[in-house]
Amino acid sequence: MTTVQPLQAEATEPRIALADVESALALFAEGIAGRYLHIRSNQEFAANPRLALDETGGQNGDTLFLPESIATTHASTYRVLAMEQIGLRECDTLGFRMAIAVERLPNLAQRYQPNPDAGPRIGDYRLLFSCFSQPALAEDLFLLFEETRIQAHLQRAYPGLTKHLVAHHAHLLTSEIPAGLLQHAKRWRMGEPLLLSDGEVERALFKALSAHRVNATTVYHSVDALCRHYDAVLAHYEIEDGAYREADESLVDWLNREQRVEEWEEELEDINEQLSQSMAMEIPTGQEEEAVYGDAGDGSQRQMDLEIKELKDERDTLKRRVDMERSAVAHALGKSQGDARSFRYDEWDYLNRTYLRAWCRVFEQPLDTDGQDDIAPLKAVIRAYQNTVQRQLEQIRPTGLERIRRVQDGDELDLNAVIEARQDIRAGQSPNERVYSRKERVQRDVSAIFLVDLSASTDDPIHPPEPRDWSNYEEDEADTRAGWYASFDEIEEEPEEPGRKIIDLEREAMVVMAAALEALGDSYGIYGFSGYSKDNVELYIAKEPDDGFSQATLRRIAAMAPKGSTRMGPAIRHATQKLMNTGSAMKVLMVISDGFPQDCDYGPVRGNHDYGVEDTAKALQESQQKGIETFCMTVDKSGHDYLKRMCPDERYMIIEEMEDLPSQLTKVYTALTGK
Repeated sequence: MTTVQPLQAEATEPRIALADVESALALFAEGIAGRYLHIRSNQEFAANPRLALDETGGQNGDTLFLPESIATTHASTYRVLAMEQIGLRECDTLGFRMAIAVERLPNLAQRYQPNPDAGPRIGDYRLLFSCFSQPALAEDLFLLFEETRIQAHLQRAYPGLTKHLVAHHAHLLTSEIPAGLLQHAKRWRMGEPLLLSDGEVERALFKALSAHRVNATTVYHSVDALCRHYDAVLAHYEIEDGAYREADESLVDWLNREQRVEEWEEELEDINEQLSQSMAMEIPTGQEEEAVYGDAGDGSQRQMDLEIKELKDERDTLKRRVDMERSAVAHALGKSQGDARSFRYDEWDYLNRTYLRAWCRVFEQPLDTDGQDDIAPLKAVIRAYQNTVQRQLEQIRPTGLERIRRVQDGDELDLNAVIEARQDIRAGQSPNERVYSRKERVQRDVSAIFLVDLSASTDDPIHPPEPRDWSNYEEDEADTRAGWYASFDEIEEEPEEPGRKIIDLEREAMVVMAAALEALGDSYGIYGFSGYSKDNVELYIAKEPDDGFSQATLRRIAAMAPKGSTRMGPAIRHATQKLMNTGSAMKVLMVISDGFPQDCDYGPVRGNHDYGVEDTAKALQESQQKGIETFCMTVDKSGHDYLKRMCPDERYMIIEEMEDLPSQLTKVYTALTGK
């Protein structure tokens, strides 16, 4: 019999995962930057080019891109990397403009050959590096100087960073860095001493870096250093055509382009303001114009018209440029999340029976209420359901007062306690002095969250239009085709009234519940969820538990609209965490949807619905294990197929008649919390 020896585990170097430090790192970055910054893995950089700046990441307007994990035991390493990326903004590296550089730097101007075919969608850094025979080498040399400048700035501005920076560099020096002049310069910058074997080019470069660390104040100083040292470095490498490496667009270039778009948008606002002012000016006409302008009146009018036309043309051209560039930047860097905050959650992989660590990212953001001033229909819904809701709430409304017995002070004698006291006296024992009773107010301690599905399918009508019956159609033989066409324009069809949609019912259900819970006094939050892909699960705030029920709340509910996919698991986990933070004695989570969980990357096979169902079931179980009362409601009549796998029978409901959703939701809540 052969004995199988167990495999020995290979020694792995210790690593720190971004997911382990992300929450603390976000707070740290917010404290430094003065605003919230998302923390994302550089693996989420969609364009996936070579990452510049030591290949550790970069920062767009609201995001820090950092490595998914780092081979180190120093927890402060991520703080150092975050600070280096914040330094990109503080040092205005991303504000570089080629036109300014050519104007300021004669050494660059003589290399620069304008390309009329380049167009505005070429980044300024691409234009800069294309001035050199080896663009990739030019980029590496520029970054060597620019990183030196940023590091010096950070050490001056944040002295406490120095010890962490030294530790980080000491760790890097223990790792393998490819040989080469620029890599040697990087090692020297991080503290490696000069060697006797270092040649003239190395020493000249090191001397320039030392001076740059002290004297450089703008990104254009780094560009100037690039121009002055490029030829010597190129000669040192003895590069043949294409021998260094292929140049590609780096993350820094995309970030530079993003900031340029922001500047274009500011220009667009200025043009719109000028246009508004010009169009608001009153131009005299007729005799009045002649009295004011004399013979020049017509000319002045024409001049004003020409100026307005030029402004409109400039506005339209710039708007097209902004739209195209914004789209390209969003494709590379991801969608800008504005005021959103981001959170990462595990996801259950039922195929491998394991959790995928920090797999999904939830962006929590307020609903955009622009143009949602018409809330009269929602107020009408509240009035329509008011009496029904009040009758249901009477079943769980606290009586207000509860009699507490056997107290030392009260408003009434407790008869049983008095009898026991007299018995103690007769027995020669000291009686209990707690012989009174009093009434105390009873307080409900309930917090609830309502998760509303905002997937694209909620845009479907409640009652789809019936197909037209053409079986009894008889053509009028008196009408020729020519006559039919001739009379076509005279026919006016009755416009169809827009049918009610699923999203309309969801909004109505939420305002009914909000009004009910305001009367009851329970704490509650209302959120919509949607998104697209594991990296972009969106949770929209209609009402936070601490918010009052106001006109603003109604506008946010009115702003609920169909959006993307239905990735339920992360939304449920996020809502669970919010409920746990309330500290209420009873916590309730209700999910309202119109179909099964689905998303573009829910599982390895897009069409596999089981993956989403299993993850959602797991998320609901996690919530229940934490003491949360969960309930799922759907208007999908085929919902039994998947809900029975996600929830116990008593924890879900199929709404057979969609119009019953508001009233059924109130009944379910009454049953859950009226125990």
